[in-house]
Amino acid sequence: MMGKRNAQSSAIQMVTLEELVPPKHFLRKLDQVLDLSFMPGIMKQIYPSELGHPSVDGPLAVRMILLGYLYDLSEVRLCEELGMHAGYRWFCRLDFHEKVPHRTTLVKFRGRCREHGLWEELFHQVVTQCLDVGLLSGRHLMADSTQVQANASIKSMQDIESELTEAADRLCSDEAPADKPEQDDDHHHTDFHGKKFTNKTHRSSTDPDAQFYRKSKGKEAKLSYKAHNLADTKSRVIVATSATRISGDDARDGAQSLALLDRFAERHGITPKTLCADTMYGSAENIAGVVARGIQPHIPLLCAEPPAIPVWKRRTYNLDHARKRREKVEQAQALRTASELSTTQGYQLSRKLRHRIEHLFGEAKQSHGLDKARCRGLEKMQEQTTLTATVQNLKRLVKFHDKPPKAAPNKGVVRPKASKLTSFSIFSAFRQLFRLNLRLLRHFTNSISDQFGQPAFQIT
Repeated sequence: MMGKRNAQSSAIQMVTLEELVPPKHFLRKLDQVLDLSFMPGIMKQIYPSELGHPSVDGPLAVRMILLGYLYDLSEVRLCEELGMHAGYRWFCRLDFHEKVPHRTTLVKFRGRCREHGLWEELFHQVVTQCLDVGLLSGRHLMADSTQVQANASIKSMQDIESELTEAADRLCSDEAPADKPEQDDDHHHTDFHGKKFTNKTHRSSTDPDAQFYRKSKGKEAKLSYKAHNLADTKSRVIVATSATRISGDDARDGAQSLALLDRFAERHGITPKTLCADTMYGSAENIAGVVARGIQPHIPLLCAEPPAIPVWKRRTYNLDHARKRREKVEQAQALRTASELSTTQGYQLSRKLRHRIEHLFGEAKQSHGLDKARCRGLEKMQEQTTLTATVQNLKRLVKFHDKPPKAAPNKGVVRPKASKLTSFSIFSAFRQLFRLNLRLLRHFTNSISDQFGQPAFQIT
């Protein structure tokens, strides 16, 4: 007989958020490692005056925004899910009867936090936690960049000269823009056939910071940004991140990696031992910058062989020429150093582990929405890369704390190391035993010969 339940629900239900969230849920583990104790000082800078309408609670808004990046939710979807999801409410410290903040409130709060550097401070606080617990060492780092599609369409591209001309005419004319006749969008379409767009001649009207970028030949050119990461090779913790415009020059990526190295060293006082990157970072300027900072470059060179140390026949008294000569000598020496390091075992190990930073970008794009910009503008793109890296580091920190603790060895008892028996070790033991028996037998025959004057048999 098939059972049937009564679909009518009771008018009053006694339930708590603590009961609804499972004990081993990820949000419980994330709540244990998330430290927002630094926020009161920054919140006083964001809201210095005590007058006016009270703002949204700072820790509540930060927890909501982190949930949005953790589960790749927009502000609209986040507010909808927060109204229904008990785990989200528990993480944000919201009871069932409390109202969820409006999405526009989160947008304004994000803007104020971006202006006062709250997201950068939160990112560095998480990196400091990773250093304190022993998850991050900072000795071996890896650098790379990835393309992020901008939140703008190709239909927004306009000629820079015509745009400047229209702006100048608008300023000079007395006619207001609203008095101009409106165009019918249904009958007005721009024909892009046969037109060529370049970053020098055209610019997007919706996102002027976005630029065209083609990753390789045969790929489609898209309005994009570049996200740069500097991560620890062993723990995969991102120690520095940034977003830049498309430059079209691979040397700019190397310069950005040097800037991230300086930022990490200045903030946390750690000088890495090695830096691993792909061939795009193997320019002479980048290699020389890495070596000048006392870091071993585990980077393939762009040139086939390192150049010889340049020598000039005549001495120059021009300071500019002397500086350029000194730079050429330093670059040649740095390239030769990088070439010598390519034969070491540590270099080979770094090359095998370099794919881990590719996994970080794949995780950020598939799980946290870094495949496309959420907002428009370079500052907001920097905010997205920082919060995405923060969420990824929190996941590494949760996994590190979730590992079972290792059993401490008993220092009072000295235990011998376990040895592995192999065929070679067994053969060596039998050979030594045979030699010992042979030595005893020879000693016995010698004693018999001494007693009777002549040996009964001879052993060789």
